[in-house]
Amino acid sequence: MLEAFIVFLVLLFMGVPIAFSMGLGSIVGLIVTQCPISLVATRMFSAVNSFSLMAIPFFMLAGELMGRGGISQRLVKFSHVLVGHITGGLGMVDILTSVIFAGISGSAAADTAAVGAIIMPPMLEKGYPKGLAAVIQATAGSLGPIIPPSLTMIIYCSLTNQSIGELFISGIFPGLIIGGGTMVVTYFYAKKLGIKGERKATAKEIIAATKDASWALFMPVIIIGGVVSGVFTATEAGAVSVFYALLVSLFIYKGFTLKEVPEILVDAAGASTMALLIVAAANVFSWLVAFAKIPAFVISFLVELTSSKYVIMILLVLFLLFVGMFIETISATIICAPILMPVAGKFGIDPVQFALVMVVTLVYAGVTPPVGGVLFITMGIVKAKMKEVLPYLPAYLSMVVVCLLLLIFVPQISLFLPNLMFH
Repeated sequence: MLEAFIVFLVLLFMGVPIAFSMGLGSIVGLIVTQCPISLVATRMFSAVNSFSLMAIPFFMLAGELMGRGGISQRLVKFSHVLVGHITGGLGMVDILTSVIFAGISGSAAADTAAVGAIIMPPMLEKGYPKGLAAVIQATAGSLGPIIPPSLTMIIYCSLTNQSIGELFISGIFPGLIIGGGTMVVTYFYAKKLGIKGERKATAKEIIAATKDASWALFMPVIIIGGVVSGVFTATEAGAVSVFYALLVSLFIYKGFTLKEVPEILVDAAGASTMALLIVAAANVFSWLVAFAKIPAFVISFLVELTSSKYVIMILLVLFLLFVGMFIETISATIICAPILMPVAGKFGIDPVQFALVMVVTLVYAGVTPPVGGVLFITMGIVKAKMKEVLPYLPAYLSMVVVCLLLLIFVPQISLFLPNLMFH
């Protein structure tokens, strides 16, 4: 198993795509352990042969349709009339728009790219340093996998047989807390830099912006409401969201024409294929982890350290932060879930609470270098260098750490809504 990890890490740092790094590492691991190579094909097929995972291409396509259809501009305008007048106005608009868009996309990268491309250039014109603008959008855009729908949660539940509806709904309060925390940090930075708010919108402007964005705002209600009420599954919700996004973008907002639909389909297919390839390759890797009895080793090691579930959760968060700094979020989720879920069960940690803590930790570990996928997207938009970003990163990540501690010590933050609606 050690050989598999070494090959995986070497290829990863050489710049080989993560799906191929894990796949080749797994093949080496199978050869060393004298397991049949045919396991690669069977495990990869079984990984993606899942009804739940069909939601991924649906939500990818829905996000692509809504992004091309003018939804981002309308949500920015809607957020602008609500919070644009607060100190640090455009930063507040950025965060609120990302919170709302998170209820549509389910992806941190999609949220970051769609909102950041619109709002970040004006932020620079208003006096925001490049590094600060990049960090604000990276932190806010990372709410995509936390506030439902969430592609990461769908994958996690397909691996652990948990209820997607319960995990979806558990992310609402933590997502809002992180969004509120980033607003507080942004307010103090804006105060320090002398960045004032915009003109306060009139009641007429608020009504007009709300009316214009109403079709977009209704989409999260359909997705979350349908899954929670049991009207349809997460996969069916994805299909419904595609139909709704196509209808709204094509015929109401008229953001694109029928001629552009094939291009949108190709882009969504490319993103979906890469995500599912990562799932398939990581499934082989996770089988090797289980075969090597690593979960049992981790449990026995932690039992000797402490019997407190709170200490265990903090140790697991530190471990996940380290893993998430080097491995992309979805891949890290697939690798770590089979190892750590038994640990959580052994110490009596609620599975929904632990799942949410794991998702939040891995998502925000992915904002930090050296992987920092979402951060690099925002840096690319404003052409910022790492030395311009690093001074602002600790303050925003500290707010995420505070949220994680709240989730650990006050489990009702994540469990209140699931218990209310499903039990």
